Amino acid sequence: MANFYGSYIGYGSAAGGGGVAGWYGPRGTAFGGYYPNRNTIDYITIANTGATALDFGDIITAVRGTESFGNGIGGRGVCVGGSTDSGQGNGGASSSPGLQYITFASTGNATFFGNLVVGAYVPGYGQDESWGMKVGGEGGSPYYNPTIDYVVTANIGNAADWGDMHTAGARAASVNDATTCLTSNLWWSPGGFTNIILHMTVKTLGSSVDWGYNRTESVYSGTAVSSDSGRGCWGGGQTGGPINTIDYVTIQTGADALDFGNLVSTRADNAGYGNGTRGCFAGKYPSTSAIDYITLATTGDALDFGDLLVGRSYFGGCAGT
Repeated sequence: MANFYGSYIGYGSAAGGGGVAGWYGPRGTAFGGYYPNRNTIDYITIANTGATALDFGDIITAVRGTESFGNGIGGRGVCVGGSTDSGQGNGGASSSPGLQYITFASTGNATFFGNLVVGAYVPGYGQDESWGMKVGGEGGSPYYNPTIDYVVTANIGNAADWGDMHTAGARAASVNDATTCLTSNLWWSPGGFTNIILHMTVKTLGSSVDWGYNRTESVYSGTAVSSDSGRGCWGGGQTGGPINTIDYVTIQTGADALDFGNLVSTRADNAGYGNGTRGCFAGKYPSTSAIDYITLATTGDALDFGDLLVGRSYFGGCAGT
């Protein structure tokens, strides 16, 4: 069956460092999600608390298990992969190669961008000021695939091969500065979750490596936000049940993650976006609308921000203007 995700729906088995930051902006957008599968795109103005997200438009096909990345200021947000299956489908969902995009400064429906090299359900992500990366995911062969694809976000077209993950897996989340992506929150093959952090220099093709430092606990299916000064925070996830933990690293300083504080409530399968100074953690499984926020330069517990337009989980979030 054909749809925008490529020639078929199912794919596979079911700011340190200089430069202009590209992972943040004043408008935070959320793409798709679950339950049920959503085609919704909504947005918030990250500086304005106490608000409910507004309608941006629709993605092309209702989908869950997406990720997203953007090139921030004056740029595009790209919705990555996912599954059109109607159930949660852990370990058995189809995986799609489709990429679609919006322009942050406008509103309207998403437009087809191109296809991934290898389709992915619940992939991880990475980015810098101009590149976006799909990191692993469920689907393909082997099922927890190690592939990393990338696009130049300003150039419409198919993704190219970047390299491979040091440890194959899915459901990861990344923190970024202008040169570096650190990926954690990983559900990995042969099965389990881990506190490892993988390191990538975004524009240096090859493979990710073990950073050599670790999260405060082993976790998967949380999300992450990054500051414009090079701090990265991971929030929520699963350790056998959802957690409210936030921990952080300074991306250019090799050291284990430190405790930041706690989310307002436990969250897993959530999404994140930020404006460089404030980070937001949105949604959770199975279908929750609440958004929490933190001030990235400080430590402390998250506060209530407002709500998504519709409650959901298994969706991607990114920011820009």
